[in-house]
Amino acid sequence: MCADNTPFLLLILAIGAGNLVQAAEEPRIIGGQFATPGQFPHQVSLQLNGRHHCGGSLISDTMIVTAAHCTRGQSASQMKAIVGTNDLSAGNGQTMAIAQLIIHPQYNPQSQDFDMSLIRLSSPVQLGGGVQTIQLADADANYAADTMATISGFGAINQNLQLPNRLKFAQVQLWSRDFCNAQNIPGLTDRMVCAGHPSGQVSSCQGDSGGPLTVDGKLFGVVSWGFGCGAKGRPAMYTYVGALRSWIKQNANV
Repeated sequence: MCADNTPFLLLILAIGAGNLVQAAEEPRIIGGQFATPGQFPHQVSLQLNGRHHCGGSLISDTMIVTAAHCTRGQSASQMKAIVGTNDLSAGNGQTMAIAQLIIHPQYNPQSQDFDMSLIRLSSPVQLGGGVQTIQLADADANYAADTMATISGFGAINQNLQLPNRLKFAQVQLWSRDFCNAQNIPGLTDRMVCAGHPSGQVSSCQGDSGGPLTVDGKLFGVVSWGFGCGAKGRPAMYTYVGALRSWIKQNANV
């Protein structure tokens, strides 16, 4: 894992079984709990060559929102999407083929600016029960500092990338632009929002890259990048859905 001043991608560092291991450190308990069936019906597990790779959010019966760094360099034929389960080992979700990966044309893999992709499924999912779409935050959506948001994901629980298969979630606080700005966090842009806990005890290292950050039941952010797991004074960065709302509408008709 990278040093605190070096950004790293949150590819499969995720909500673990209460423990998330950092290199050369003891395991730390930083929160998170198991989701109940149907609690996050919009949650997607993106599978690469049969293994969990990233998170995503179902926004229509054929479209998923995720992070661009989750799909960059990948082939749609090697990826699948699983929806409608809180346990990947249970075999009770819908496994969907992917027809198209649509990476934001302004995505910058060095800075992670415009870190968003859309995924078009080969056929519609069956909506109902544990499979539902999530509403997108409006283009001008904004929230006060310390507003509580929710992250969720299937990701790894330790530095060996051991996957728990079960969906977990945690609460994080949104940071205001007084702290979440390019002066305090070099590289941060208007397409990014910050969330975490000032003490570092809760952070999006507990959530899959590409997975949802929700506020008031709407998709407000997409897990993008950070400086370390549970680093004091270092939030995680999320792609701001409101800033890219028109692009989503143009390409997903949502």
